[in-house]
Amino acid sequence: MEALKRVTDDRLRFTGLVEVGVTTVADILDTPIDRLIAVNGIGRQTASRLQAAARTLESEATANPTQRIGDEPLPEAVSLTRILSRYEQVGLLDEAERARRDRLIDFFRKLPVGPSPDGYDVIVRGAGALEQLLDDLRWAAVGPALLLPASVTDPGPAAWDDYLSRPARYQALLADLLRLDTVTGEDPTLLDGALIERIRGIRLNRNYLRDLHLRGYQSYGARFAVVQRRIILGDEMGLGKTVQAIAVAAHLAEERSSGDGGGGVGRTVVVCPASVVVNWSRELAAFCTLEVFVAHGPDKQVAVAAWRNRGGVLVCTYDGARTLDLGDPDVLIVDEAHMIKNPRAKRTIACTALAEASETVLLLTGTPLENRVDEFVNLVRIIRPDLVTRGMAELDADTFRRLIAPAYLRRNVTQVLDQLPDRVDETEWVELTEAEQQFYRESVAEGSWMGMRRAAWVTPTGRPAKLARLAEIVADAGDSGKRLLVFSFFLDVLELIADAFGESVVGVIDGSVPPARRQALVDSFGTAPGGSILLAQIQAGGQGLNIQAASVVVLTEPQVKPTQEDQAIARAYRMGQTGTVHVHRLIGADTVDERMLEILAVKRGVFDAFARTSDAAEVPDAVDISEPELARQIIAQERRRLGLADDGPEDVGVEDTGQRNTAG
Repeated sequence: MEALKRVTDDRLRFTGLVEVGVTTVADILDTPIDRLIAVNGIGRQTASRLQAAARTLESEATANPTQRIGDEPLPEAVSLTRILSRYEQVGLLDEAERARRDRLIDFFRKLPVGPSPDGYDVIVRGAGALEQLLDDLRWAAVGPALLLPASVTDPGPAAWDDYLSRPARYQALLADLLRLDTVTGEDPTLLDGALIERIRGIRLNRNYLRDLHLRGYQSYGARFAVVQRRIILGDEMGLGKTVQAIAVAAHLAEERSSGDGGGGVGRTVVVCPASVVVNWSRELAAFCTLEVFVAHGPDKQVAVAAWRNRGGVLVCTYDGARTLDLGDPDVLIVDEAHMIKNPRAKRTIACTALAEASETVLLLTGTPLENRVDEFVNLVRIIRPDLVTRGMAELDADTFRRLIAPAYLRRNVTQVLDQLPDRVDETEWVELTEAEQQFYRESVAEGSWMGMRRAAWVTPTGRPAKLARLAEIVADAGDSGKRLLVFSFFLDVLELIADAFGESVVGVIDGSVPPARRQALVDSFGTAPGGSILLAQIQAGGQGLNIQAASVVVLTEPQVKPTQEDQAIARAYRMGQTGTVHVHRLIGADTVDERMLEILAVKRGVFDAFARTSDAAEVPDAVDISEPELARQIIAQERRRLGLADDGPEDVGVEDTGQRNTAG
């Protein structure tokens, strides 16, 4: 109501409205004038002016919708996160169910207030409107909780911290609540109208999904694949090709398991580079309930046998696709599919054979065309040879796009930018090499906290596994013209990265670099080409610098203080940033990295539950944990997990690395 008072310069009377339940602008809009003028002191003219002012505010909000919650805990922003947290508890509906609920709410709002002893006579206008209303009412009668949840808990100010920990989720909730999440990226000029209607009419099965909310364009991409069955999903990096593929696999598994044949959930294969096998297995485990098998490592034959017997999803490498007996999968998903653009390569031959044996095929790649059009044609030939024509690579762009449109879907960031959160966080799970695993085990045995944290980078032999994944991220960023900001706690890690990437590195910011030199490096970085890298020790570069030129942030290892990570990311994720910021956390699988994520998440949750309302909650470091305590806890856990003797070092300290790791 304060907003109405401001826009009317306090010239209208508001006394008495709160007593009758009119507390917001929305209440003014929803309350009939006759009820408003029943309030003592409010006449018809005042009531009309109140509603006119409310409609003006509604019009302004509708004309200029924003999905930017921001990174400052302003009272309005905190209040919004509390609303979104409660909205999440209501349970998000699919498109058809949401349309039903909206229609019913609009209908109920038009009914008179209070009971009527004789009921109501309702006039419904429009062809089929009565049948639709009765059908909607029957739907509501079966599931009344969809309209009136049993209980919703207000998380209070803790909602803001929840938002900071998963901003993409809150941005999606906001878009859904405001009905803004409608951009699909479909092109009616390229696709037949009947096909578009079929795609729109599909309702995705969610029985095998959990905790996965698809954005509007992601839902459309999954439905496009379900209808067309054999496609290239070429969305730009960061738009969620993985979750779309998971949604397709879950939908088709439900189709098979509920069909007349009773053939179970069927078999899905994910073929991907070795560097992302762990990431795929964890994403599948997080978002779907299908059984996941990993055919990588010494037990890959066992995994394949179990998968062929029980069904579910098998994750394997390109080498696995070539050497393993995978039979005839129901669904084939090929990630980083530009790696099979050469028809003479053995991995291409293997994947093509799998594609021919599979009913549904998804090729995922953000760069389907890297050098020549004929490479793109080769990808199309794998899934839809019927679309390939003689001399296709020489066609003009419009004709080419029209020919491949039934099998190719791509959305760029600029198309769906309003649908995106301001920040996209990705956890990159990295498997350590055998040498790194041995070095890590020795560090655990010695009680070397810093050795454990750096094992995936500083093992004396071989190329670091994390460096290999970082190289892929750098290559993707370079292809997209994006610059990277890379943080580490350890100076020797940064020096190793600097040596590996040579001239692509603009400079290294550590505690010994004076402020003027730091700013000079930032300025140079701002004019550097895509793929350029600015390296920074997180204690130094994580504070006091504005580095909006970076749209990709990489954290080479988790930090003891969660606030350090937040501050580091905020160097790029701040006011003035024009593009979506992609944050990559490099996490060594089954290492101290993973233990740190688990323990810090629990500690932060405990703090929120018991101390968030105290004065300490206003101090950023209040969520941090003593490093020696954390080190002792994790080293003890890792010793037990690795089966090491319990007589290790009793006094575990935090070693002084002797590095320039002060902020300066």
